[in-house]
Amino acid sequence: MKKVALTVFLGALVCAGTAHAQRGYPDEYALRPLQLPTEMVQLKVPLVINLSKDNVGNPIFIPFDIRFGLSSELELEIFHPGHGLCVSGQSKGCDHVYNDIAVGLLYSVMRERDVELSLFGAFEVAQFASPAHLRLDAGVAFKFVQPQWSIFAKPYIGVGMNHRDENGDGFLMPIEFAFQLSQPTALFIETGFYGDLHDLGDTWSSPVGVGINFLLQHGIDMGAEFKLDNLIGNGSTTDNRWFIFYFALRN
Repeated sequence: MKKVALTVFLGALVCAGTAHAQRGYPDEYALRPLQLPTEMVQLKVPLVINLSKDNVGNPIFIPFDIRFGLSSELELEIFHPGHGLCVSGQSKGCDHVYNDIAVGLLYSVMRERDVELSLFGAFEVAQFASPAHLRLDAGVAFKFVQPQWSIFAKPYIGVGMNHRDENGDGFLMPIEFAFQLSQPTALFIETGFYGDLHDLGDTWSSPVGVGINFLLQHGIDMGAEFKLDNLIGNGSTTDNRWFIFYFALRN
């Protein structure tokens, strides 16, 4: 039944591929707005593979996310702050097949021609397994769009609500630069700033990832990224390597 429901859902997304074409939502990856328009749904399914030395394929996981445009100002997202669906097995870094989930909201507070700003909040179950880790996130999301490129940033604070000795507070700021190379093809560079909120000076780190997004047809993206998860900062290394391959479907 779960497989049938997922098949129907994906089929509905693909079949409705032109539903929002006339509403002005861009096919070009770099030029898309910060939030989805009303009634648009997007499912993104990334396959994440560890490429670190002596740990290739340990683990492999699918942290899929679903975004819903509830109104012109409000977007709901169901996402996975950890592994999501971990598929490589216990011997390959998956202690649990499914062990985390989160629900977040974006609320638009400014939308000019080139600039968008939204408030961000989320509730995370960072792990279900005992002891469960609960977290609250709060921050903002920003996007600046030009005719061929864009900058996205989402600085926020994550606060541990329980078991704070192992579920502490963090500062997180993912950043993405995107460049539209042609109508279907975009290059993106992912980086950011991450660390313990109470000890940023000794714990901060920045990843660097380079990827490409290709529009297969209206409403369907395919992409890939190579990412060094701790290239800059404390404990920096080039050995924390990941490969990400994804599909994204919109109605």
